[in-house]
Amino acid sequence: MGGIKNNGITFMKTEISFIFQIKYVVIRVMTMLFICLLNGCGTAKMNTTWTKESYQDRKYSKIAVIGVGKDLKARNIFEQNAVALFKNKGINAIESIGIFPPGGSEEIRTAEDYIQIIKENDLDGVITMALINSKETDRYKPGETLYVPAYYRVGEYIVKGYQTFNTPGYYTKEKSYLIEAILYNVKGELYEGKKTMVWTGQSSLLEPSSLKNASESFTKRMVNQLIIDGIVIPE
Repeated sequence: MGGIKNNGITFMKTEISFIFQIKYVVIRVMTMLFICLLNGCGTAKMNTTWTKESYQDRKYSKIAVIGVGKDLKARNIFEQNAVALFKNKGINAIESIGIFPPGGSEEIRTAEDYIQIIKENDLDGVITMALINSKETDRYKPGETLYVPAYYRVGEYIVKGYQTFNTPGYYTKEKSYLIEAILYNVKGELYEGKKTMVWTGQSSLLEPSSLKNASESFTKRMVNQLIIDGIVIPE
């Protein structure tokens, strides 16, 4: 009987130890979530940003959003998502594909041409979005430790314990995309060479599942950052 009791105690200690491990993990996760909420982790933001030091006039009445690139489908999706998010925040924004044709045109060649378009459409702000880098890297994903309940017979007793199984780690290729947004303040008199850039932000997207997913993720970060930081204020 003494041996049986010792085995039962051993299994009981194993079970109690496992329960405490689970409780410890739960407490740590809850603590991290609480800290994250206090710091605003729930709001998607850009990875890096820059704002012109002398930037003051932040109210805009009409902003054109431009997706820069040769992929017409991607441009349409990014512009549509950004405009919808801006309007939801009370910012008057428009898609630019109708006023700034893809790849330029014979009629739009010089800075004066673009200035004329800005004036004709009563724009006081322009935001560009462009892919500036993409790269593929090898990333190591560590294995996992699995705890599986197991029941054992010890004499006339059935005791509960846990078996551990370790899955192997492995390498996988991941592709990331770095996208940059730039805000230009085009209020007042415009001329070639005038410095109108007042804000820029970059965000990296890791393995987006689709073009739609990439657009939604980036434009949400961009608009959130611009609104939360007070970079763009509705007029």
